[in-house]
Amino acid sequence: MEIYLESIKTAILLFPFLAFLITIPYLIFQYRKYGSVPLIRSVIIYTFILYLLAAYFLVILPLPTREAVAIMAPKTPQLIPFSFLADFIDAIKTSNNLSFFTAPIVYTILFNLLLTFPFGVYLRYYFKKKWYFIIPATLGLSLFFELTQLTGLYGIYDKAYRLFDVDDLIINTLGGFLGYLFTPIITILLPKRDKIDEISYLKGKTVSIYRRFLAFLVDLFFFMIIFFITILISRNNNYYLLTFILILIYYVIIPIFTKTTIGKLVVKIKLLSTAKYPVLAIFIRQALLYFLIVFGPVFFINYLNYLPDFIILLYALFLIYSYFTIFIRFLGYKKPLFYEHLTKTENISMISYTPKSSQKKENMVNYTISEEEDNESGN
Repeated sequence: MEIYLESIKTAILLFPFLAFLITIPYLIFQYRKYGSVPLIRSVIIYTFILYLLAAYFLVILPLPTREAVAIMAPKTPQLIPFSFLADFIDAIKTSNNLSFFTAPIVYTILFNLLLTFPFGVYLRYYFKKKWYFIIPATLGLSLFFELTQLTGLYGIYDKAYRLFDVDDLIINTLGGFLGYLFTPIITILLPKRDKIDEISYLKGKTVSIYRRFLAFLVDLFFFMIIFFITILISRNNNYYLLTFILILIYYVIIPIFTKTTIGKLVVKIKLLSTAKYPVLAIFIRQALLYFLIVFGPVFFINYLNYLPDFIILLYALFLIYSYFTIFIRFLGYKKPLFYEHLTKTENISMISYTPKSSQKKENMVNYTISEEEDNESGN
C-alpha cells in the first residue's frame, strides 16, 4: 500500500508542472469552442489528467536502478488468459473471511480493477462515449501500460523489470467497463455534459477580461516573432523607430480593416464600434491602448531626460489610472475600460450557439408547419 501511495504522491507533485504546460493550449481550445472556461469543466479535465498521470506512475514506479535490473532473472510474459482464476479460487478455499482480502491475488485484482475504473467514468460522463468505445479504449490504455513494462520503460532498461500479464489486460478492461456501468450513480450530483456546454456558450457571449488577456498574450507572442525577424533582415539600427512602425501596422492599421488581430482570431473575438465614425474610433482605441498604455513606457523612458517634469507626472498618473482600471476588471468590475467608453468600442464574441432546448422547439415548430402544409395539400 505504501508503494501505491508514493506513486500517487509523485503524480501530485509533478502535476502542477504538467498543468502549467497544457494551460495555454487548453484555454485557447476552450475559448475557441465555447467562449468561456467554467470552473466545473476545468476541474473535470484537470482531474482526468491527474488520474492518468497517477495511473501511469502506479504502473512504472518505483523505478529500480539499471544495475538491479541487470541482475534480475528474465521475466517471461504471462500469456495464458484467465490464469488468475485458479489463484483466486485457491484463495477462497484456503482463506477465512478476513485473510481472504489480504491474499495477494485479491488485492492484485482489486488494484487492476480500480486502476481503470475512473477511466470508464470519465469517458462516459464527460466525453459521452458508449460502452462499445470504452471497452477497446480501456484495453488500449491497459496495453500501453503493459507494453511500457515489457519494453523496460521504452528501452531505458535492458530488459523488463515488471511482468507483462495478459490477465492484467482482461481485468483492466473489466475495470473500465465497470466504471461505465456505475457512472450514473457516481455522477448523480454533477451537471450533465450538455448543461456544462450550454453554460459555457452562454457565458461566452460576453467576452471576459481573461479571454481578452489571452488574446493579448498571443498577439504579443506573434508581434515579438515579427519584431525579431524584422531586426534580423533589416539594416535599420533605429530600433525605436522600427518598433513604432511595427506597432502601428500590427496593432493599429490591420485592426482598422480586419476588426481583429491574430490573438483575437485565436480566441474568436473581434472589435465592434458603435461610434459615428467607427474607423476613427478603432484607430484612437488601438493607439491609446498600445502606444500609451502597453508599449508607451518603453518609448517614454528613452526620452525621459528630454521631457518636462509636469509631462512625466501626467503620464505617470495616466498609467496608474489605466493599469488600475484594467486590474479591477480582473476582480470582476464590469464597466467598459476608459478607452472603450471614449471610443464606443467593445470586443464581441464570434461564436454562435443555439441551446438544444431552442433547437428542439424550432424543430417542433418546423414539424408542425410541415404537418399543416401536408393537411392543406391533402384537403
